[in-house]
Amino acid sequence: MKISEIHNRLNRRCIVAIRQTNGIFNVLARSEKTTPVYIFNDKEVLYLRLFFLKDDVSNSAISPILSRKDLIENRSYYTITEKIKSKEQIEIIKKLIESPSVALNNTYLLKNEIFIDFRFHNEKLNEINDILAEFMGNFKEFRIVSMTNSLSLRKRMDELTVKTPLAVIKYTLRTQDDNSILRYIKATDPDSVAEVQGGILSNKGVKVILYTSKPLDHKGVSVVSLKDNIYEAFVKESVLEEGLKLGNNAGIPRLAFFLTVENGIPCDTTFVPVVEADEYISLMMNSKSSDKRMHPILQFFSSLDDEDVWKWL
Repeated sequence: MKISEIHNRLNRRCIVAIRQTNGIFNVLARSEKTTPVYIFNDKEVLYLRLFFLKDDVSNSAISPILSRKDLIENRSYYTITEKIKSKEQIEIIKKLIESPSVALNNTYLLKNEIFIDFRFHNEKLNEINDILAEFMGNFKEFRIVSMTNSLSLRKRMDELTVKTPLAVIKYTLRTQDDNSILRYIKATDPDSVAEVQGGILSNKGVKVILYTSKPLDHKGVSVVSLKDNIYEAFVKESVLEEGLKLGNNAGIPRLAFFLTVENGIPCDTTFVPVVEADEYISLMMNSKSSDKRMHPILQFFSSLDDEDVWKWL
């Protein structure tokens, strides 16, 4: 199954906003720019990583942030990381991103609100509504922006490319094969596509949404929709987790991340900003695996403005 063939199997889309009230966000409230944000957890602590384009540093609302000691400079971005301290916000974000079938489309900051744009399956609509209702009346910083049908992968990437030109990078991975779920999928339904939630790296492993061509029945694999052959699992696999940690530590935004199996070999397909693509490639090709056979092998690399790219996705 091609990645582009999963279309909008997660057929609902919701956008929520959470107002931020501490120092740095009060400063950014004066900016009219949209700031990309990456939400991730580390040792069960939630963080926001903010990306500031170097072209925008002349913005008077952003320039004071550049004096921070924890500022990281990449080729086209400055990044800073903020720990989420509000218990209510931690609870909202965790409940949403860890809910069955939820996959993040995009997260960004506008003025002093964090916008979380996510997809989920219609069969989980009641569960999502329960979470939204829990906070709508009790947490004044939280609001629902929209609830609609989801877009296809191509339309989602086109929507993001309007703001930030994107590239797609594909590797083959020589994984350790030390996870029973991955072994089961490779043996039972190698035509599956796994959508990896890169920011959700917890003690349980990496959250993946599985789009399959046949039913799955394995310990640790939860059903999202039997009708549409969608499943979910938390996967602990050393090479996969190492790659995610490297990307997180380098501060490179990954807008989408998929795993497939081709000729028995796992493939990693990742969407990143064009200006950060060569840094991401360098990071992956120089990953510090003790076993040289485990190093990723670059297969494809192209910007999304090349129409031919969707022929192999």
